[in-house]
Amino acid sequence: MRAEQVLAALSRALGEKLQSYELRPREVGVSKKWTVEEIWAEVPREDIPRAVAALKALGPLHISIITGHDAGEKIELLYHLAVGFGTEGGEVMVTLRTFLPKEDPTVPSICGILPGAETTEREKIEFLGVDFPGIPRRDHVFLPDDLPVHPWRRDEPELEKFIRRMVEWEKDDGAKS
Repeated sequence: MRAEQVLAALSRALGEKLQSYELRPREVGVSKKWTVEEIWAEVPREDIPRAVAALKALGPLHISIITGHDAGEKIELLYHLAVGFGTEGGEVMVTLRTFLPKEDPTVPSICGILPGAETTEREKIEFLGVDFPGIPRRDHVFLPDDLPVHPWRRDEPELEKFIRRMVEWEKDDGAKS
């Protein structure tokens, strides 16, 4: 599988909803080097399931993880996927990027397409307060279910009550004087 094929499939599925993309080939390996093809693409949150379905239609699809962070006014989610996972023709790594407004941090669940996404979606529920309509389970994976805060949100007013240790760079939100 080649990155151009994957990008063409995303473009067909999303059209103008494929907001931006970048091909990022990188060399890996120590004694034997090879190139891993990567695609980074920005997609509106409501189109994440359509993008994932288009990738799955190309062959075996593996979700590594969904990473996320508080990006100030929005929450950024990055879906890290391997298209053609384990195939002889090779894998293409795809990262789908989307932003959620903090006042409505929702994105449709992809568990119906990739059941393996459930744990990483549940993690984002508990740590960032993201809602995934359609997820089979919402109970916490890492934190107590009754914890009233989302620890990765910078705008959590009650978070300081739950912090046991803070390093210097966290105290001033990373700002340097």
